[in-house]
Amino acid sequence: MFLFVAAVGRTGYVALSGNYTVSSGYNSYTLTVNTQKQTLYDRNMQKMNNNKNALVAVIRPNENCLSELGLLFEQSEVSEIAEELSQGYPVVRKVSHYAACKYIKIIEVKESDSSALIKFIQKEYGETAYEESINFGVDAKGRLLEGDEGELFEEYNSDVSQGVVLTINNEIQKAVENAAKYMRKGAVVVMDADSAEVLAMYSAPDDNMFRPVMSYTVGSVFKLVVASCALENGIDMSFKCTGTIKVGDTEFSCQNGNEHGQENIESALANSCNCFFVKLALNLGAEKLFQTAQLLGFGGKTEIMPGYVVSDGNLPSVSTLQSSKGQLSLLGFGQGLLTATPLQFCTALCAISNGGFYTEPRLISATVDAAEKQNNTPYNPSSRVLSEKTSDIMLKYMRYVVTNGTGAAADYNNLSGGKTSTAQSGIYENGKEVLNTWFAGVYPYDDPKYCIVVMTENGKSGSSDCCPIFRTIVENIT
Repeated sequence: MFLFVAAVGRTGYVALSGNYTVSSGYNSYTLTVNTQKQTLYDRNMQKMNNNKNALVAVIRPNENCLSELGLLFEQSEVSEIAEELSQGYPVVRKVSHYAACKYIKIIEVKESDSSALIKFIQKEYGETAYEESINFGVDAKGRLLEGDEGELFEEYNSDVSQGVVLTINNEIQKAVENAAKYMRKGAVVVMDADSAEVLAMYSAPDDNMFRPVMSYTVGSVFKLVVASCALENGIDMSFKCTGTIKVGDTEFSCQNGNEHGQENIESALANSCNCFFVKLALNLGAEKLFQTAQLLGFGGKTEIMPGYVVSDGNLPSVSTLQSSKGQLSLLGFGQGLLTATPLQFCTALCAISNGGFYTEPRLISATVDAAEKQNNTPYNPSSRVLSEKTSDIMLKYMRYVVTNGTGAAADYNNLSGGKTSTAQSGIYENGKEVLNTWFAGVYPYDDPKYCIVVMTENGKSGSSDCCPIFRTIVENIT
């Protein structure tokens, strides 16, 4: 009787205390089938990810499923999958087609665009919003129960917005990708000239580097900033270029030793005359040139997406420029310690061309909740950094670069304006210096709608590498 009472008491304790309840984690095995980040929409609410149908196969570790592998996979994959199944757990694999499978379960899922832009945004900003999984029953030893085909579960993350609205125009993005498809290495940025909204960003090749937000040596496109500084300070210099100019013990020269003769700012921009801009930088002085560059965003940081900040590159300090006429001279034609990202330079170009207002670049305009309500993303207001008169004159100068200078290959409908660049990088490959080539342009020049920056790594010249890409872009978006 004593043993019977003890046994009943013990049984009651186990049953009612909860201390000995078997966790579901010990009698089931969960396999993730598909994970989706937040849906990315372009400015016209076109889906840019989660927008393609794909198929995945759920393969259980049994003879029946093994016998069907040849219907879906090449022999090399069959061997690999069989080896993985030998561990005793089911496997998920992407497949390209349906097949008459009785035992392998094929599930249709959503797949994302694989472009560099989408991968960059998802890596740095997007959060997981949806997960689809399949749950299998297992015995006490963790072995799958015979005949259990699994049960599908869907889980939504209520803590994150279901979607993000980008400022990107998907049609312009496609036009850029097509125009730059032969670019070996480089970047393209297209922005709305008035709002500084990013309409397209492209990086080549499609690897782990996203070049629109990487820093590069800038070269002669920075002459647009120096010219703007001169106009703001009432300097309209005349100078005779003899091909070289000496500053202290250092001699600077124009490309290929060209002698440009008598020039003003407009003609010096068209000729991309280094000697002229060395002299102009020295006349302006370190403080004025630094201030204008800083107002246009050089040397700062940009919060390109909420919570994600990128460096805009390096702007040498006032003290560095004051203590070294050599560094000030180099800054005059965009060399030396100066670096910038294609995104930042395009932002500066917007300010130069839109009446002198600097606006932070905008890539995300709103988030979308589960009820499809849009919540706008806040940005700092625009600020005037240049006069409207300076902006108007700079547009005429940029047009003159195309009609009478190095930017002729960028012209379309007689409305393109901009500036070329061939920048020394200080990096050598096989004994030859790598050159970064640029074209920073506006279209149409008389009332800019688009600001476009094209940059190639290890190029030959801005005229040959970048101008044709600019022209093809505007030809297909206007």
